[in-house]
Amino acid sequence: MSSDIPLDGLMKVKDIKGFALVSSEDGSILNSGGITPGNIDDLVAFTGSAAEIIADSCKIGGISSIKGIGRDTIVIVPFDGNYLGLVLEQNIEDIEEKVKESLEGLKKDVSSEIGNLLRDRSEQLNMLIREFVSDSDSEMWRGYIASGLSALSKDDKVKGLIKLEGMELKVGNSEGLNRDEINKFMKLLLDFIVKKALSEFGKQQTKIIVQKVIREISEKNK
Repeated sequence: MSSDIPLDGLMKVKDIKGFALVSSEDGSILNSGGITPGNIDDLVAFTGSAAEIIADSCKIGGISSIKGIGRDTIVIVPFDGNYLGLVLEQNIEDIEEKVKESLEGLKKDVSSEIGNLLRDRSEQLNMLIREFVSDSDSEMWRGYIASGLSALSKDDKVKGLIKLEGMELKVGNSEGLNRDEINKFMKLLLDFIVKKALSEFGKQQTKIIVQKVIREISEKNK
């Protein structure tokens, strides 16, 4: 989910003047904002990696944060498998805790947004399913959609994302998924359902039904 988290929100924390999220694998900058030194990627990647190696060799567990005081005061915290470097206006006591609290708040906001996205996409598909089923064999459709969900949910990450109850898609667990993953899954499910509609109703009738649902969604979102 880290790619979805708006790290710019960290700039609201007093005394943070810049940040950089650096890959723990190759040291590249994944995200940045505010004012940072030109070598922020090297500083954060080297220091974060070195600290983890030392912690591991000393068997003291993982690192929670590192603070370096020099020309710039930089705090580094592990974040979703990478290193987040924060440049401070000055050396502030307990800034690490404020940063962690801010990150948790941003994560919760994104989790809520992703949950809403999943519910919206599910309801849109339900509208389409209701139209397809209204003049067709509901048992056939139920079996077909269930088989599609089973095939698309083989990846553990999306297992249980959507469940079929009767003829309604119900939202499951979206924890750990980002917007792109949700949209990809729902697009695959949409394509699967429309493919069956094409074989049942033909291209012209399917197009009419899909356009009707699109208009209803547009009206609903006004």
